Amino acid sequence: MALKIEFMKQKVMRTVVYMLLPATIVAIFFFGWRSLMIVALSVISCVITEWLFVRSANGKVSEAVFVTAFLYALSLPPTLPLYMVVIGAVFAITFGKMAFGGFGSNVFNPAMVGRAFVYITFPIHMTNRWIPAANFSDFPGGFAAWQFHTTPDYLSAITEATPQIAFKDGATTLPSYFQLLFGNINGQFERLGAPTLIGAGSMGEVSAILLIIGGLYLVYKKAANWRLVVSFFATFLIFDTILHLIMPAKVPNPLFGILAGSAILGGFFIVTDPISAPKTDIARYIYGSLIAIFTIVIKTFALFSGGLFFGVLLGNMFGPLIDYYVKNYQARRKAA
Repeated sequence: MALKIEFMKQKVMRTVVYMLLPATIVAIFFFGWRSLMIVALSVISCVITEWLFVRSANGKVSEAVFVTAFLYALSLPPTLPLYMVVIGAVFAITFGKMAFGGFGSNVFNPAMVGRAFVYITFPIHMTNRWIPAANFSDFPGGFAAWQFHTTPDYLSAITEATPQIAFKDGATTLPSYFQLLFGNINGQFERLGAPTLIGAGSMGEVSAILLIIGGLYLVYKKAANWRLVVSFFATFLIFDTILHLIMPAKVPNPLFGILAGSAILGGFFIVTDPISAPKTDIARYIYGSLIAIFTIVIKTFALFSGGLFFGVLLGNMFGPLIDYYVKNYQARRKAA
C-alpha cells in the first residue's frame, strides 16, 4: 500500500520556506552536502511524524510543518550526528505541536522546542562540534564535498568557539563585519595559550545578508508581522548598546551582536511565527521586545551559546499572558 500524504495549502508558509532556501544553499557551500542531508532528514521526519498523528482522522498535514523542519535544521550545527537530527525533529512535532492539538494550537515554536531538546540531550555535540565556514576563495567549497572544512585534517577543524564565545573569551582577532554579513565566519584566537578556531554556531546563521533580504521580503508580503520585527531589532540594538557601554569587555557592540549570532534568523523567521506570537498589536511590540531582552541576557550572563533560541521559548511562555492583559485593558478602556 502506497504512502499517501495530503497537505493543507498554506501560501504564507510556502513563502517562508522559499525565503529560507537561499540560506540552505549557502549552508551547502560553507559546510558541504551533509547540510542538505540534515535539512532533508528534518523535513522527512517532521512530515511523517505529523502525518502519523492526523492520518486516523483523515486530516491533512499542514504546510507549516516545512517551516518547522527548515528552521529546526538551520538552527543546528553542521556536524550534528544524523540520528540526533531525527530525534529532535520527531520531538519538535510531537511535543511542540501535536501535544497541544496540532496546527494553530501550539503555544511554543515547535522548531525551537526541538532545538532546545537536542541542545539539552546532546550538549557536547551542540556546543563544541562546530567547524569554520569555507573561504570564498575555496570555491566550489562544500558543493564538491560531503562535509567541507578549511583544513585537510577533520579533527583540527573542530572548534569550541563561535564569534560570540570568542569575544567573551577575550579574543583579539575576530571575523570582520564583511565576513559576518556574507557568511565567511572563520578565524583563530588564543585560548589558554593554544590556538582555537572560530566557527559558526548553526548552519542558518552564516548568511546574514540573504536572511535580511528574505526577511524584508516576508515583511513586504505580510508573511511576517512588521511590529514583531521592529520591536525585536529595536530593543536588541538599544539594550545591547546599554550593556556594551556598561561592560564593553563582556558585551560586543550591537552591530557585531546582531551579525555574529542567530539574531537575524530569529528576528525575521522565528519571532514572527504567527501561531506562537500574540495576536494584538500592542502585545506584539511587548513580545518582540521581551524576546530581545531575554536573548541578550542569556547570551551575556548564562553558559548557553544560543541565547536566541531559549529567549524565544521564554517569550512563547509569556505570549498568551501578554495578549490576555492587553485585550482586558482594551476592553476596559472601551467600556469606560
